[in-house]
Amino acid sequence: MTDDTDRLAQLLDVYADHPLDDGDAVLVLDEQVCLEIEGLADHWDDVLRRSTASVVRTTAARVIVLIARTGAELLDSDYQLWRDLHAELRDSEVQLLPVRALPAAA
Repeated sequence: MTDDTDRLAQLLDVYADHPLDDGDAVLVLDEQVCLEIEGLADHWDDVLRRSTASVVRTTAARVIVLIARTGAELLDSDYQLWRDLHAELRDSEVQLLPVRALPAAA
């Protein structure tokens, strides 16, 4: 297991122990920085898409999107969020890794 994989596993454990609210998201930037955004997945629109892509473009080479959902099951809209972000980052050097679910707070 690589250091990056170990860091991600530790991060997932932290969010399992201290869950976010349903619809909250975490952008994991270069496996070093976690940017928590309250309600991102539930309020996703064109403005948030452009703003999020701008932040990611200027701060990271790799990003993982984690979304808190009840039962840790992503919604179709969560996959759409990822597709939108992927489209925004297509012409950049940023590697967008697959979206992952986190368990949401009960």
